[in-house]
Amino acid sequence: MGLIVLILFIIGFFYMRKAIHQAKINAKGKVSEGLSYLKMLRLSDEYIIINDLLFSDGGHSTQIDHIIISPYGIFVIETKGYKGWILGSEDSEYWIHSLYNSKYQFYNPVRQNDGHVRFLRRLLKDYGDIPIIPIVVFNNSATIKVNVFNHWVINRRNLLDTIRQYDTIAISDNDIDSIVKLIQDNTKTDSTSKKQHIKYTKEQHNQAEIRRRNNICPNCGGQLVKRNGKYGSFYGCSNYPKCKYTTR
Repeated sequence: MGLIVLILFIIGFFYMRKAIHQAKINAKGKVSEGLSYLKMLRLSDEYIIINDLLFSDGGHSTQIDHIIISPYGIFVIETKGYKGWILGSEDSEYWIHSLYNSKYQFYNPVRQNDGHVRFLRRLLKDYGDIPIIPIVVFNNSATIKVNVFNHWVINRRNLLDTIRQYDTIAISDNDIDSIVKLIQDNTKTDSTSKKQHIKYTKEQHNQAEIRRRNNICPNCGGQLVKRNGKYGSFYGCSNYPKCKYTTR
């Protein structure tokens, strides 16, 4: 009996520690969103900022921290309130947050932002192939050690310089006004939609976890095969290079 109690205590302690860590991350994430917004306010009036957006479509939902609409493109910004080392690659499902000799996994924010971009492309399909630029922003105290080639993953201090390097006009003033209205009209603000989004997100993560445990790729349904790489062993999809899903 004593051994069972000890095991239950250890399991409970582990999940409590994980829950406390996640609660701290969520709180820091909100602070990071606020600091990023203050940074964005230094942009000129030709940049229109919309914060904390929630969309739903066909039973799917997505939440976006910030969207900036400008003549030079639409910037989709995901903020993360982490400090310490950030480790990961563009194709891996999870990244590593390393701090004070502790390591935690979190969902790859590049993939997360890709989903945001795909939703916006569907929403704005009538405007043609306008530039939509995804940016993942970490705190200035984060040391970013990721292998990313097709996305922006930056510290907050580099946010404005990253945005301002896009200087070719691609969206007319009339289109900007109608795009802003379309985005605002499709944004959900009621508490029921927010609760449904949280439930949907949890269900998606649970389904992906079940597939991984059965060595099934959550992206395409292929088999997950153990491979060896530069940073140790990992599991990759058998349909590579068509599917570049990886996990550890």
